[in-house]
Amino acid sequence: MRALVLTIGLLLPAGPILAHSGGLPAADQGAPAPIFKLEKVSDRVYCLFGRGGNVGLLVTEQGVLVVDDQYGDIASGIVDQIRTVTDKPIRFLVNTHYHADHTGGNPVFVKLGEIIAHETVRPRLLEFPLVINKMFPGKMQALEAEIAAIKDPADVYRDALGKDVGLMKFFLENARAFSPDTAAPPGLTYDGRMTAWLGDQPVEITHITPGHTDGDSIVHFRKENVVHMGDLLFNGMVPFIDVEGGGSAAGYLKALDWALERLPAVTRVIPGHGPVTDMAGLRHHREFLKDLHAEVEKAVKNGLSRADAARAVKLPAYSDIKPSFRSLANAVLVIYDEMRAGRPTAPR
Repeated sequence: MRALVLTIGLLLPAGPILAHSGGLPAADQGAPAPIFKLEKVSDRVYCLFGRGGNVGLLVTEQGVLVVDDQYGDIASGIVDQIRTVTDKPIRFLVNTHYHADHTGGNPVFVKLGEIIAHETVRPRLLEFPLVINKMFPGKMQALEAEIAAIKDPADVYRDALGKDVGLMKFFLENARAFSPDTAAPPGLTYDGRMTAWLGDQPVEITHITPGHTDGDSIVHFRKENVVHMGDLLFNGMVPFIDVEGGGSAAGYLKALDWALERLPAVTRVIPGHGPVTDMAGLRHHREFLKDLHAEVEKAVKNGLSRADAARAVKLPAYSDIKPSFRSLANAVLVIYDEMRAGRPTAPR
């Protein structure tokens, strides 16, 4: 099994996100109760914003299918929000990947319906503490030594390394709180593609290739012309490629291309984070990543070091895509490492 993820700590309009498996939002405990916002996306599909990844809902007479469930401490609030729309039973929950801002509510939802995810999600949820405790102390020590050697506090490469250290530190502090006995991993897993049915409503769940993680699911509500991209779309912000969780920058683009090629132009798009958008918004995110790959490729061909590539690559044409818990330099480093390792480059 490949190593596990870096955690997430960012502030979105819907609230802060702290990622990984269930029971980890210790840094958020004691915070004010989250304010949920429910947005109707189509006749039967809703997006619920709260604290964590965006929740998708398909509401039918035969029951409800939920996409992602944020954190354990607010999962009952998500159920309460669903009850404002329907009293039908919750039949299925889809985890779009294994991060806790998308799976932390599993212990609540496993009592209500079947949990579905790609086949890599279950082992990642169950094995994360061992991997984190084994890997991260040495990695943190090496990064801290590199940071100490860079004296300029405004250096973007130094900042990127600091973000990585902070994420690893959060993971180590919270790994002790994790118990596989209460993680509630998915009970139904699939490989490439599956369809869940609620009456006459097909929900097409597809894994293309490692992208954000190695277990991403794209959830298409075909009759509603709505898709939930999970964290294959950070709308309006620099995306997170979870290399430690098997993610791939080139694969991320491949998954976006799959969606752009196959989904109707009228499709509404629920991102993992950020506001609901459309196919033009999805394409804009894809173009940002394509252009970022091209700039990093130039840096590699020009012989720039890893650090100098992070400092040199800029994309002023995409000023609307903001840094969050990941900076542009963090994304540059992931792409740079992938290219130098000889992994497939991004589609043109």
